[in-house]
Amino acid sequence: MSRTRIARSALLVFGLVVAQAGIIPLPAALAENPKIYAHRGGAKWAPENTMAAFRKCKENGVYGIELDVQRCKSGELVVIHDEDLKRTTNGAGLIKDTNFSELSKVDAGSWFGAQFKNERVPLLSDVLSLLDGKVVLNIEIKNTPVAYPGIEDDLLKVLAEYKYPETIIISSFDHEVLKRLHDKNPKYAIALLGDPIFCDVGQYAKNVGATAWHPYFGSMRKDVIEAAHDSKLKVNVWTPNKVDEWEQLISQGVDGIVTDDPKALSDYLANRDKKQK
Repeated sequence: MSRTRIARSALLVFGLVVAQAGIIPLPAALAENPKIYAHRGGAKWAPENTMAAFRKCKENGVYGIELDVQRCKSGELVVIHDEDLKRTTNGAGLIKDTNFSELSKVDAGSWFGAQFKNERVPLLSDVLSLLDGKVVLNIEIKNTPVAYPGIEDDLLKVLAEYKYPETIIISSFDHEVLKRLHDKNPKYAIALLGDPIFCDVGQYAKNVGATAWHPYFGSMRKDVIEAAHDSKLKVNVWTPNKVDEWEQLISQGVDGIVTDDPKALSDYLANRDKKQK
C-alpha cells in the first residue's frame, strides 16, 4: 500500500469514522471512493477472523474491518464465522458447545499457511483492545442457524468499556436482534444485512433503527442504491473481489466495499485516482 494511500486512510479514520454511521457528512473531496472494509479481516492475506488478519488491517491503514461474533459455551463472544470449528480450525464441534478454555487451544491458522500456525480463535474483547479506535469495526452478530438468546446484551456488555462507539457498526441477518439492540442502546450504528429489494427500504430501516444497508453486491442496481441514498442510508456491499465488480459498484454509487482483498482494492483505487487526474 502506498504512503499516500496509508496517509489518506489514516485521515479518514481520524476525522471521518463517524460519517460512516451517518452522523457527520463526508467532505466532497474525500467522498469520491467507496470505503474499504476487510471481509473477516481480509481473507486473502491472512486466515480469516484471526488477530493476524486484524493486525495486518491496522498496520496497512485499512478503513474498516468486518468480523463475525458467536457465543461459546462458557459465555464469551468469540470471533469466528461458522457455527462449528471444522472449516477454519483443527478442532471439531459447535461453538455453542465448546468452552473458551478449549477454543483457545485450537489452531486457527495452519490451514491457511504454515506461517500462521497456532493462530487462535480470538475474543471480541481482544480485537477491540488491538484496534483501540483506529479502525472502523463492523461486528456481524451470527444468530442463525444457531440461536444465541440474549446475544445483543452480551455484545453491549463487551462494548460498554470501549471508548470509541462512533467507530462501531453492528450488522446481522437477524433484524430482530438488531432492533432489540438498538432499542436498548441507540448510540451504535446499525446495518441491515440482506439483499432482497426492500419495499420502502428507508421505512424498513427506520423500523429497525438502521442507518446502513449491507447487501450482497450481485443483487444491487443503481436505482436500488439511489433509493437507499434517498432515505439517507449508507450502502456497503459484500463481497466483490474482482476489478470489473469494483468498477460496476463504483459506477452504481456504493458507499463501501467489503472485500476479501483490501490491498488489491486499495491499489486499484489509487491507480484509478492517478488516471483521473
